[in-house]
Amino acid sequence: MEAYRYQELAYLVVPVILGVEFFLNAKEEKKDKDEVPLGSYVLDVCGFLFTALVPAIFILTIWAIESRAFPLREETLARFDRYAVMFLFMGAWWQVYMIGALRIRRLRDEVGFVNMWLPFLGLGIFISVLVLWVSPWGLKWVSIVWFLILTGIFSFIKKRYKTLERALWILAGITFVLENILFVWLETVV
Repeated sequence: MEAYRYQELAYLVVPVILGVEFFLNAKEEKKDKDEVPLGSYVLDVCGFLFTALVPAIFILTIWAIESRAFPLREETLARFDRYAVMFLFMGAWWQVYMIGALRIRRLRDEVGFVNMWLPFLGLGIFISVLVLWVSPWGLKWVSIVWFLILTGIFSFIKKRYKTLERALWILAGITFVLENILFVWLETVV
């Protein structure tokens, strides 16, 4: 297996953590209720998607390409793998924002620097270093500074958890849209 594949596999930490956050939020939503709310089922499905399905598809694609298991579908697998890499690598930022939003929702009364903003900053730096390790124009440092600024601003806003949660959901949505525009543009160029 080529060396960059190990970097891709290391990235799977983020979607798995996102899936676990979905599961924990579903559990929190079910707590102390007689009937199970519909939203908890949606959260459980999203948790399954990110902890099991996304890594399984990603690993299957890597295995199929590396072992040449489907020689007649190699071009299709290569496109699928390229989108998976773009979706996961570029998606790292929107997934970190989603993790932050879900943690705020779950830890509303216990949001503090250690249990909320330190993991957010840690994941942001992890993604910045992993994805942009050899990037041009110092993008790795721009991304790290971006997460430091966000963490600083968000950690000083007290008792406005709904606003923080919305801000992180908006950041996730904007980043997701921009990522897909970038991917479509890169597909036409490459």
